[in-house]
Amino acid sequence: MGGQKLLESLKIKECDRFPSRVSGYCNWDSIKLIKSCLSEKQLDMFKATCFGHFLNVSDMVLSGQFCHHILLRECHVKNDEENSSHLWYHVGNGVIRFSPVEFCLVSGLTFGEYSESTSNLFKRKNSRLRRSYFQESKVSVKMVVDWFRNLIPNNNNSDEDMVKLALILLLEMTLVGKDDRNAILYWALELVDDLDAFNRFPWGSFIYARTFNSLASCLVGRDDKFKDKFKEGVDAPSKRKVERYNVYGFLTAFQVMCDN
Repeated sequence: MGGQKLLESLKIKECDRFPSRVSGYCNWDSIKLIKSCLSEKQLDMFKATCFGHFLNVSDMVLSGQFCHHILLRECHVKNDEENSSHLWYHVGNGVIRFSPVEFCLVSGLTFGEYSESTSNLFKRKNSRLRRSYFQESKVSVKMVVDWFRNLIPNNNNSDEDMVKLALILLLEMTLVGKDDRNAILYWALELVDDLDAFNRFPWGSFIYARTFNSLASCLVGRDDKFKDKFKEGVDAPSKRKVERYNVYGFLTAFQVMCDN
């Protein structure tokens, strides 16, 4: 998408493109976990939330190589008045845009402004759910995943708490897209305790910003780094002649947008 825009220049010249090994942290195993751990009643409750539509996603595979080949084609275009929040890629005979519009269409997440109360929320770390289900000083994404994997069938957890924790699982494991050794968003664990407030939160704005920032910066300087690392005459095994980097955020939305 993006309309009739004229290509101005490529950010990485075609002759400077390089092979890579990309790590993306958008893991869709969260859906399988949720479906296997929640009861039918709890799944119906989950479907009524702002993330409910993601339960319809099945067999989504993230292709780091596909994303890398698109990222290599990032370009400048003429007359883009809102370029601070847009990314453009030269594909085929035209250009495609990644912006809040495309992200919203693909993800189904809502956009909006953060309120003053939201700014204060970001500072909060000690929630009822954290005290009740996680006693450790640091709660990582992996700990939340393991909590679900080790869940005892027919447990005594309330329906609401199961749905709330499942929302955090999907948020952290799939939408935020980060290394599972990292801490979860503690403020989100407090926000989800008020489901109405959680559903009203502009998750599209929050997740798009994280995804945009990662996509916009992940290749900066890497073409020069690759050339310096493997200059002519340097003897290195062929399997090492790739540039490795990570991409964070909801990379699936980027992949789906580019693939369509």
